[in-house]
Amino acid sequence: FSGGSYFLERYYDVEASALLTNVLSERNFDLVHIEGLYSFPLLSKQMSWWGDILTQSIENIQGQGIPVVYRAHNVEHEIWSRLAQNESNWIKRAYLKLQSKRLRKEELTLIQRVTAVIGISQNDCHFFSANTSKKVHLYLPSVNTALKADLKIQPDALFHIGSMEWDANVQALQWFLSKIWPRLKAEFPDLIFHVAGKGIQAHSHLFFQSSVINHGEVADAKQFMKSHGVCVVPLRAGSGIRMKLIEALSLGIPCVATDIAAQGLPLTHEKELMIATNADTFVAATRALLNNRKAMVDMGKRAHAYCLENHNPTKNTSELLDFYDSLIKANQRG
Repeated sequence: FSGGSYFLERYYDVEASALLTNVLSERNFDLVHIEGLYSFPLLSKQMSWWGDILTQSIENIQGQGIPVVYRAHNVEHEIWSRLAQNESNWIKRAYLKLQSKRLRKEELTLIQRVTAVIGISQNDCHFFSANTSKKVHLYLPSVNTALKADLKIQPDALFHIGSMEWDANVQALQWFLSKIWPRLKAEFPDLIFHVAGKGIQAHSHLFFQSSVINHGEVADAKQFMKSHGVCVVPLRAGSGIRMKLIEALSLGIPCVATDIAAQGLPLTHEKELMIATNADTFVAATRALLNNRKAMVDMGKRAHAYCLENHNPTKNTSELLDFYDSLIKANQRG
């Protein structure tokens, strides 16, 4: 009822904000980096009566000649807007729509106030560039990729791994298990679907169907991915990029993903992975891989090569540091 964004308000803490303000005033920093939208409230000395986040602290920092950079994990309001679209409960849907609008307002405020913005996907960078005149830098997240993919793809197996503490992943699995899995199981009777992730036991009621195995929260995510066949990412709401998808690609694992899961990455359908836009195309894409083991292996090799080129920690971090250095030098000249 405050009029502000609850999704941001809940991260505001008076003591933490005061502590951070003191650290910033007592030490000389070259640059201040805001990691994710939900760190934003900690740079505010107070919330307004209406719940809006005040930005004087960012302007004060910049007044000292220090660039302030915002690294966005996603275009956050887009996630909640898509969750609202897929929500069947009309009360919850109306609430999510309201909160996504309020969150959008705060996101647009932030990118206008900072010195520069870092996006982690091409789509996100396009959104930021269209809504601010500030500099925008693309920093594709890095993943340690072996020079050679050493993988034997398990037959007759699919898997999904992701945190089930995130509503978008819960919706994704519900959609996959209701619209896709029964059709695949009818065509491939020996097929097994393996699921794992943080908080997954709270949703164990979803996995009642035949040949669906709930592994819970696994100790070694990479070993789990390497041991259970084709990766499926049926995400239908989200922004930014999916790190578990990138990790699977880096291991040379063939993947089937929705267009939303693959958005913002320089990936090509039927080259590095299979991209589906609805239940029919998701079934068809998965079928094509299951029926052609050579296609699986070849796609995995191309996916591995893609990660070596685009998600290289040394190359991407070097480019990011160069961007930071250019901001610092520009501020010094100014």
